[in-house]
Amino acid sequence: MSDFPNAKGAVRYLKAGFGARKMTYSQLAIGLSFLFLSIGGIYRYMGSSQAITSLGLTVMVIVSVKIYLWAEEMGDKADKFTDRAIAWKEGAVAEEGVLGLLETLPKNYFVIDDFVTKKGTIDYIVVGPKGILTIETKSHKGVVTKNEEKLSRDGHPFEKDFIKQAWAQSYFVRDLLAEKGVCVLRPQPVIVFTDADVQVKERIRGVHIIGIKNLHAFMEGLPVWMSERLSKGIIDCLWSTQNY
Repeated sequence: MSDFPNAKGAVRYLKAGFGARKMTYSQLAIGLSFLFLSIGGIYRYMGSSQAITSLGLTVMVIVSVKIYLWAEEMGDKADKFTDRAIAWKEGAVAEEGVLGLLETLPKNYFVIDDFVTKKGTIDYIVVGPKGILTIETKSHKGVVTKNEEKLSRDGHPFEKDFIKQAWAQSYFVRDLLAEKGVCVLRPQPVIVFTDADVQVKERIRGVHIIGIKNLHAFMEGLPVWMSERLSKGIIDCLWSTQNY
């Protein structure tokens, strides 16, 4: 029998990718506003549309090029903001897929996405009756297996130690909650592969490795032990540390 018979949707604190998309729209709006102000300023200064045609057009072209180059530079800086920017498009699709599943959890679950830490950005923090989970999503393709105490893809090691990264993020959240006097609980780190054949049947160095198709079953299999009051206190504490 399902543990979530009356699931109506977990409380979500931030839409995945919202910050990056909002930044892009803001840059475009600022650029367009600056261009219109430039045109108005040229018209006011020169005193006629004919003057704009003879002189101002050249200036406007230069201004437009400057705005385009500036927007591209700002976009490049935004892409470097998180450690997932290299594969941003694939990663964004992967996160939206996981988000859709997490939103089906009951309303006594709380979800924060894109949680920024000194150890990198945590894709999802889930807090609810079954404890605290820090979830990292990976959009890699291929067959994921266990090679001793490390992860491999198609028989070759990954470019970085995802297990170490997952624990670093988990400990950061634990230390933050302890520092704020909320609790001394350690989140359970989870790595979810959204587009790979995951053949790992056990935890690796304490980290759960699962495919997206098994995420719901994984959540159902966890024991219930945390009160809603504590869950709300934890999520409020975490949310208050983020400057969105």
